[in-house]
Amino acid sequence: MLNLIQNISSLCTLSIGHPNYRRGGEMQNIGEIKDGAIIFSDKIQFVGTTADAHSYIKQHNLQIDNTIEASGKTLLPGFCDSHTHVVFAGDRSDEYARRLRGATYQEIAAEGGGILRTVTATRNASEGELASNGTRLALSALTYGTTSMEIKSGYSLNLEGELKQLRAIARIKENLPMNIRSTFLAAHDFPPEYKSDGKVDKQGYIDYIIREMLPAVAKEHLADYCDAFIDEGYYTNEDARQIFDAAKRYGISIKTHSDELADVSAAAFSADIGAVSADHLLRISDAGIAKLADSNTVATLLPATAYFLRAAYAPARKIIDGGCIVALATDCNPGSSMTENMQLVLSLSVQNMGMTCEEALTAATINGAYAMGISDWTGSLAVGKNADFIVTNSGSWTDIFYHFGVNHVSQVWCSGKRKFF
Repeated sequence: MLNLIQNISSLCTLSIGHPNYRRGGEMQNIGEIKDGAIIFSDKIQFVGTTADAHSYIKQHNLQIDNTIEASGKTLLPGFCDSHTHVVFAGDRSDEYARRLRGATYQEIAAEGGGILRTVTATRNASEGELASNGTRLALSALTYGTTSMEIKSGYSLNLEGELKQLRAIARIKENLPMNIRSTFLAAHDFPPEYKSDGKVDKQGYIDYIIREMLPAVAKEHLADYCDAFIDEGYYTNEDARQIFDAAKRYGISIKTHSDELADVSAAAFSADIGAVSADHLLRISDAGIAKLADSNTVATLLPATAYFLRAAYAPARKIIDGGCIVALATDCNPGSSMTENMQLVLSLSVQNMGMTCEEALTAATINGAYAMGISDWTGSLAVGKNADFIVTNSGSWTDIFYHFGVNHVSQVWCSGKRKFF
């Protein structure tokens, strides 16, 4: 079926410049077309003005099966949420209330809360329950305009549980129309089995990840990426290097949680090892920014996490001006960012991180796709790419930022099929 959406008040293509990502000043160019049109089936066949679309149809003698009028509407690439933890069990809303009364994230973790509380609940959940919970959040994200999502494991910290989480992610990938990437994150924390008398057998657990977990994950082809939480009190750069060297031997690419709680030079390390992305970066140093700028490692910023934790935001202005490729993501997870709404992330990025609306939109679409390794077929509206896009109820794309706290999305299209109205 060949579709035509025409008379679009604001059509933002995100297709001007480098085909797979933007950095620095390039992030300002969103490729807006007034009175735009798009012709598509599962792939995009034409993008331009409505007048040029009709000329194209006549020139190529096309048969349009479905025509949609979009006057007073905006059409954008679907959002690409490149960092989430939506497959988990349990609830930690009480911990959130405690933090608002003054308890710190580290204090709660020391008492058995935090990640390890979710670990207990996730270990006790079935694969079906985990898939159901993740599907619910992913479907909600879809209604807010997310058409591509990365999902991490990391809430089991043992072989059986990590495989269970990754298999649940595979189920979601099979059953939803979204572009989904999976990430193996056993190096998220240290499991209770490796803690005794206040000490952690770090090397023992790292060896377990390398010798038992990674081979099993690779055998079932369950992970696109391998990640590690490189930060104060968690994994060091050298700890992560051991895990990542093993992952690379299985052909699994690298992502990192970097410099969230402290500057431990994780951003620079990520660039040096060729990570696809370094995420969080609340405490990134100038040296780390320079390293990322000299690489193609994406700086993925997670402003909803800083908001949720009442923490200082990542220095987005310095990171962008320094020449880095910058993406935005939700970090949707039960402990430090319980939101799947990328529209909220856009608002936080411009209000609290100094980003322009153009930069935020670029970071949430084409750069987010690049951070998932899928920008060659999604993340922008260009001929030959998947027809993954959203339609909003406003004639100006800037209304997404201006009129905050509401859902602007009226239609979501994934590979040319309309999912929501």
